[in-house]
Amino acid sequence: MEGNESVWSELASRALRVLLARKEASYADLAAQLGRLGVEETARGVEGKTQRGTYRFLYFLQSLEALHADYPAHWESAMRSSESWEQKASAILEQEIASRPWLTRREVSRRLQTIGEEMTPRNLSAHIRSGGYPATLFIQCAVVCSFDAGMELFMDRSDLRAAARDAMPKIQRGRRKVVNKLEPHGEG
Repeated sequence: MEGNESVWSELASRALRVLLARKEASYADLAAQLGRLGVEETARGVEGKTQRGTYRFLYFLQSLEALHADYPAHWESAMRSSESWEQKASAILEQEIASRPWLTRREVSRRLQTIGEEMTPRNLSAHIRSGGYPATLFIQCAVVCSFDAGMELFMDRSDLRAAARDAMPKIQRGRRKVVNKLEPHGEG
């Protein structure tokens, strides 16, 4: 769903733009600091990823680290680990879901469907394990699983709710118009 994806990529774009603004950093600054972490990136590449909002969550984590930015306190053990960035991204999403013991992969998948995202529990698990999942998936999970603590560092809760509402299939928003075939239509 391209229109649906744009709702989420806009939020991902905004999260990275907010980070750059908070740290008073330019695209070139972020590219240089990412280079310090061993992540080869150009200013133009940073700009493209930022504007499109189509980057992986691990890139967002790398950007947080590169700019010495604050992040939710409960991410600290993953962020400070010597693991790969994929493993850090995996650990953070795994931790967010695991802290809500009522959330099975099946339940998270079902909730993602309520906002128009089709993902089987098996695919969700594969994305989490790989750590290479898109930032948009993390944001979607944050909405449907209520990852409240710390998300306000990157985006307003009202924006998360609005994105979910806009992404919901129209039938779920109550916009489905039922036409009574027995009544005349039009101006007559």
